[in-house]
Amino acid sequence: EKRSRRRAAHNAVERRRRDIINEKIQELSTLLPDHHLLPTDAQNKGSILRRSVDHMRGVQALAGRQADRITELE
Repeated sequence: EKRSRRRAAHNAVERRRRDIINEKIQELSTLLPDHHLLPTDAQNKGSILRRSVDHMRGVQALAGRQADRITELE
């Protein structure tokens, strides 16, 4: 009885954790520019995460280049 209740509580917590992770991965997919996500990747969590990282690296590189350019112009 006690073990069963603990297991059920743990399962509920774990399910909520997975739901939150899945919701945020789907949100990431909506934030990616269209050219970063292929239609076949729409439901693939690994692709969404990989393409999100690629996009963020590109944004960081662009920001670095722009900062360098600003320094050159000063």
